[in-house]
Amino acid sequence: MVDTVGAGDAFASICILGLLRDWDLASMLSRAQVFASLIVGMRGATVRDTALYQRLKQQWGL
Repeated sequence: MVDTVGAGDAFASICILGLLRDWDLASMLSRAQVFASLIVGMRGATVRDTALYQRLKQQWGL
Protein backbone atom coordinates (compact mmCIF):
# COMPACT_ATOMS: atom_id res chain seq x y z
CA MET A 1 0.00 0.00 0.00
CA VAL A 2 1.38 3.36 -1.02
CA ASP A 3 -1.40 5.91 -0.46
CA THR A 4 -5.03 5.37 0.57
CA VAL A 5 -6.19 8.79 -0.65
CA GLY A 6 -8.94 8.25 -3.20
CA ALA A 7 -9.57 4.57 -2.45
CA GLY A 8 -13.13 5.14 -1.26
CA ASP A 9 -13.90 7.45 -4.15
CA ALA A 10 -12.49 4.90 -6.58
CA PHE A 11 -14.60 2.14 -5.06
CA ALA A 12 -17.75 4.27 -5.07
CA SER A 13 -17.24 5.43 -8.65
CA ILE A 14 -17.14 1.87 -9.94
CA CYS A 15 -20.21 0.97 -7.87
CA ILE A 16 -22.07 3.89 -9.46
CA LEU A 17 -20.88 2.79 -12.90
CA GLY A 18 -22.08 -0.73 -12.14
CA LEU A 19 -25.51 0.53 -11.12
CA LEU A 20 -25.77 2.59 -14.29
CA ARG A 21 -24.63 -0.36 -16.42
CA ASP A 22 -26.86 -2.85 -14.57
CA TRP A 23 -23.96 -5.10 -13.53
CA ASP A 24 -24.74 -7.93 -11.13
CA LEU A 25 -23.70 -7.27 -7.54
CA ALA A 26 -20.76 -9.69 -7.51
CA SER A 27 -19.24 -8.18 -10.67
CA MET A 28 -19.78 -4.65 -9.43
CA LEU A 29 -18.11 -5.27 -6.07
CA SER A 30 -15.26 -7.24 -7.61
CA ARG A 31 -14.50 -4.51 -10.14
CA ALA A 32 -14.77 -1.80 -7.50
CA GLN A 33 -12.32 -3.68 -5.29
CA VAL A 34 -9.87 -4.13 -8.18
CA PHE A 35 -9.97 -0.43 -9.04
CA ALA A 36 -9.61 0.71 -5.42
CA SER A 37 -6.70 -1.71 -4.95
CA LEU A 38 -4.93 -0.25 -7.96
CA ILE A 39 -5.45 3.28 -6.65
CA VAL A 40 -3.94 2.53 -3.21
CA GLY A 41 -0.87 1.19 -4.98
CA MET A 42 -0.09 4.66 -6.35
CA ARG A 43 0.64 8.03 -4.82
CA GLY A 44 -2.28 10.47 -5.00
CA ALA A 45 -5.97 10.10 -5.67
CA THR A 46 -5.77 10.01 -9.45
CA VAL A 47 -3.69 8.16 -12.00
CA ARG A 48 -2.05 10.10 -14.80
CA ASP A 49 -1.25 6.95 -16.77
CA THR A 50 -4.32 6.51 -18.97
CA ALA A 51 -3.19 2.98 -19.88
CA LEU A 52 -4.54 1.83 -16.51
CA TYR A 53 -8.01 3.12 -17.35
CA GLN A 54 -7.85 1.77 -20.90
CA ARG A 55 -6.87 -1.70 -19.67
CA LEU A 56 -9.79 -1.83 -17.23
CA LYS A 57 -12.22 -0.49 -19.82
CA GLN A 58 -11.14 -3.22 -22.20
CA GLN A 59 -11.36 -5.95 -19.54
CA TRP A 60 -14.82 -4.80 -18.52
CA GLY A 61 -16.11 -4.35 -22.07
CA LEU A 62 -16.63 -0.60 -21.84
